[in-house]
Amino acid sequence: MDASAAVVVRAATPADAAGLAAERRVLFDELGQSAAPGQSAAFAEQSAAAFHDGLTEGWCLAWLALAGAETIGSVALLIFPRLPSPASLARREGYLLNVYTHPSWRGRGVATTLVATAVAKARALGLARVRLHATAQGRRVYAAAGFEVRDNEMELTIG
Repeated sequence: MDASAAVVVRAATPADAAGLAAERRVLFDELGQSAAPGQSAAFAEQSAAAFHDGLTEGWCLAWLALAGAETIGSVALLIFPRLPSPASLARREGYLLNVYTHPSWRGRGVATTLVATAVAKARALGLARVRLHATAQGRRVYAAAGFEVRDNEMELTIG
């Protein structure tokens, strides 16, 4: 089935913050990374607050995939300042996250459409690049959108 005939993608607003946070919770649950016991409510509250602030202040853009009134997927794009480099004079870059499609809608192009929507916005904004963390299941979608695997990044977790 072609998802484009049944699915509408729309930009999220601050009023969608709680719904985006719920999608984020389900995503982490499916990845086996649920909030610690007793922390689920705090995780949901902080996620909703972050989405609300980011959507209000413009450093987070997000989209919802809808089938009728039902949310069936979501994606978010965080916008960060960066210093220009010789390869790119752009002063902003993005981080794509929260790419989620409800299980019954997987394999119908929903994630592909959400990622394409976010990438089109990143291009329109003139971002230098967009990075993301890919699950094994998501790699095919991201590769088809032009993302490439990098092996020169490191991470320090604080706190």
